[in-house]
Amino acid sequence: MNVLLVEDDKNMGRGVKNLLELNGFQTDWATDGCEALDLIKAHQQHTYDVILLDWMLPELSGIELCRIIRNPAKGNFQGGVIFLTAKSGLDDCVAALDCGADDYITKPFEIKELIARINAVSRRKAKPYVDEVYSYKNFSINCSQNTLLIDEEPVIFSKTEFKIFKILFINHHQTILRETLFEKVWADNLEISNASLDSYIYNIRKKIKPYSPKIELRLVKGIGYTLDLQ
Repeated sequence: MNVLLVEDDKNMGRGVKNLLELNGFQTDWATDGCEALDLIKAHQQHTYDVILLDWMLPELSGIELCRIIRNPAKGNFQGGVIFLTAKSGLDDCVAALDCGADDYITKPFEIKELIARINAVSRRKAKPYVDEVYSYKNFSINCSQNTLLIDEEPVIFSKTEFKIFKILFINHHQTILRETLFEKVWADNLEISNASLDSYIYNIRKKIKPYSPKIELRLVKGIGYTLDLQ
């Protein structure tokens, strides 16, 4: 398993790297955020399985680095990210997870716990949900990121917009009834209005309009909608 350790404390970094290698992990070590970003870019063909990321780093903080590598347009890193930090507050934990981390471990920690967490995150990443990514020609949707890629250009939707778009995308060139969208997207809210659906459809159309005529969302009057992909 390939691991990138990002830690600016020289003693701790050297110790963790040695212990990981003794336990069979191929480990690279970066001492600041910019160096880590360069290593990640250099290893795109043989990407890291897990990145161990310190929170407070020179040049580029751990939070900033995590946001960059998780951004579909900048890094699109799909491996695991575990924060290693002295911060232990709930808000800090939430901030780490919100920026794209998979786990969070506070210092000091036992190497056995760290290894267990690396293995757990790696197993989750190695077995994605069957419906996490759908592709068709030059189009791809990532269900964990609410994102459409068109020729590698990202279109990012809100959570509800993506639920609607996913149904249309998977069933492209078929007419999807308005009633079907209400049932699948708002199963727990039977009071949702037609105007709300129309508003979400408008926003989806606006976001994909720059890519016309490769992709078109058409109204089938009185029935529903069809997504056409070229």
